[in-house]
Amino acid sequence: MKYAVVLLIGLIALIGRFYADATAAGQASSRPARTGLVRADGRAVADAGGAFNALGATMFWGAWAYKFDPARLQRNLEALRAGGFDYVRVLGSVGGTGWEDRQTDPRWSDYDAIIAGMTDLAYDKYGLRVQWTIFGGAPFTPSGTARESLVDRFASMARGREHKIFAFEIANEAWQNGFRGVEGVAELRSLGRRLNDKTTVLVALSSPSNGAACATYAGSGADAITIHYNRTFGNDPGTGPTGIENGPLRPLMRPWSFPAAYDRACRGQLPPIVFNNEPIGPESSVRQEEAPSRIAAAYVMTFLAGNAAYVFHSGPGIRGGGAADVAPTLRRHANFDELGSFKSISIALDGAKAYLPSGLANWSRHDPNAADAPIHGYEQLYSASKGSDFVALVASATKPVTLRARVNASIDVRHAATGRLITHVDASSGESFTLSTDDAVVLLSRSR
Repeated sequence: MKYAVVLLIGLIALIGRFYADATAAGQASSRPARTGLVRADGRAVADAGGAFNALGATMFWGAWAYKFDPARLQRNLEALRAGGFDYVRVLGSVGGTGWEDRQTDPRWSDYDAIIAGMTDLAYDKYGLRVQWTIFGGAPFTPSGTARESLVDRFASMARGREHKIFAFEIANEAWQNGFRGVEGVAELRSLGRRLNDKTTVLVALSSPSNGAACATYAGSGADAITIHYNRTFGNDPGTGPTGIENGPLRPLMRPWSFPAAYDRACRGQLPPIVFNNEPIGPESSVRQEEAPSRIAAAYVMTFLAGNAAYVFHSGPGIRGGGAADVAPTLRRHANFDELGSFKSISIALDGAKAYLPSGLANWSRHDPNAADAPIHGYEQLYSASKGSDFVALVASATKPVTLRARVNASIDVRHAATGRLITHVDASSGESFTLSTDDAVVLLSRSR
């Protein structure tokens, strides 16, 4: 009898967990989709719901999967939607070495139906917009009319679907994917103008190569800039945040150097909107990062620095199990829900989306310990303010940190890895307080 009771209790608990998980999944899946056209709002993006701190995810293989592996596609779209993501970044055309089993070819007879169907599926069923990167590579579209034709096909597909598309990007790292040299930049800019004339969707050109931001974007008429921040752990002499030594914090902090430094170099001619389009993440190339606290810190830093969107870039998003990614040299996971860190990272990012104020990219940013910073006292404290309200990021601390407020502040201190409230501090202007932490934390203050 005793064992029967134990079994019954265990069965009830198991059923309870099943229904709790199902309910949570249902709640996540039923989150209402954002509506309206994505538009510029200063340095931020906005839609019918107002400004938002956009969270995307790399899913380069989406168009291929729509044609060849729809079950896998829907499995991964569901995982992203449940994780609180806003959009996916998909390649519109890609092929060549490493992409033989994941190519997307505009010469397919059903190609137009595929890009339209992918856009509709992602938004209508999962509430996810698509950021279309039209040329992931250009092996199927020689320079000239073939590329103009492909741009026109995306413009046609977008008509009536503008609200389902986060943005267009002409090319992925154009300088190494079919748009080399001065002539390539000129063609890239021409295609951007062509597309912008045909759609109300935001248009970006490409992540520029080192030193080419002005040549690529200044005076181009593009609406947004896509940046692939350096993922190396090395220092950046003369640029970037101060006080960060070589190590895993370097790639997460690099958005602080953009757009301010580059815009000065380009004499104010850059588009105001910047997308952190391919940052370091789990199973990314060059270097990898899967600590939820640092990924969430990277998301927060993106908006503190004045960038408008953050894209979670990870192994499952590259080829979704393509041969080049599951080879022993890489061993990337094929699906987001198989990535060991995905759930905890999703919790961290979804939490940050919830606690960060909307339109944070438009707030005034302050260097660590700058005279105008609303709070100071630590060399890795990055902040942005709006009036007397502020958001600040302690990127990493290995011992207690003493901070001093310069304004009267009512401060929530949250753990970056979970979004959990650690403590609340009421501090008058000039008053100091100490945080005991060995991880990234976010401080959010409202006027009092």
